[in-house]
Amino acid sequence: MSKIDRLVAAIDPAPHAPEQGQDARELFHSIVATPVKARRRVRWPVVIPVAAVLAAAAVMGVAFIPTDAPSGIAPTAALAFQRSGDDWIVTVKDLYADPERFASEFKARGLDIRLSIAPGSPSLVGHVTATDNSEEARIEEESVECEAGRCTASFRIPGDFKGSAQIWFARPARPGERYESAGDADATGELLHCVPFRGMTVDEVRAVLAERDGSIEEFRVGKSSDRAQQVPGNWFVSDAVPTAPGQVLVWAQPDRVKFTPELTAHVKKKMAGCPKG
Repeated sequence: MSKIDRLVAAIDPAPHAPEQGQDARELFHSIVATPVKARRRVRWPVVIPVAAVLAAAAVMGVAFIPTDAPSGIAPTAALAFQRSGDDWIVTVKDLYADPERFASEFKARGLDIRLSIAPGSPSLVGHVTATDNSEEARIEEESVECEAGRCTASFRIPGDFKGSAQIWFARPARPGERYESAGDADATGELLHCVPFRGMTVDEVRAVLAERDGSIEEFRVGKSSDRAQQVPGNWFVSDAVPTAPGQVLVWAQPDRVKFTPELTAHVKKKMAGCPKG
């Protein structure tokens, strides 16, 4: 392929409801794309010995090097490169590293590749959510490993790659951050995993979310997916999408949800492996 489509995996707020589609996706992007003014950081006059700082950094696994550290000390690499046949296996070791660090480490290998890593819902964390290449080349996700809330992700690129590429990754959201990519609300790790929420009432879904320390952030109603802060509790939920930690956006309607064969198959697939009853 000359250009791999940017496929933000599963950010399709209502893939089976005819009144949603493209409009719903645009609404979701308009929600998460609202810029947030960065907080001003205050520098407190605290003096800490260099040795203590370095020891703490080693324990926490962060690449922090004070400006007055002895020469020769370099930050831990954010990427790890390993040959696999004719390809490179690149492992992202630090999903929170500055994009310029990634670009610099790729450049050192003669590769014009940039990484954009942004908050994603739990089912997407550590995964490639999209790629954009300037020439025919395969860039494939290799593996994702998560332990104790930290993830490392690897992808495969051709060893003779000479073009340029942009790769998007999802990382865990920090407190107060909104998702820029989201999986299905009932995907593994999401708030409504193993919950057949489509067709349930708003009150029923709200109760399930409360048990999982979650809530409904907002609603979308009608054929135009109009915004609504509240709807009657006996309305029916047709779909939902994660928007931030502990929050989902819900599509609701006064009539019962019509289960097409496609929707029925989709729900069955999502519930596979879940406890019965």
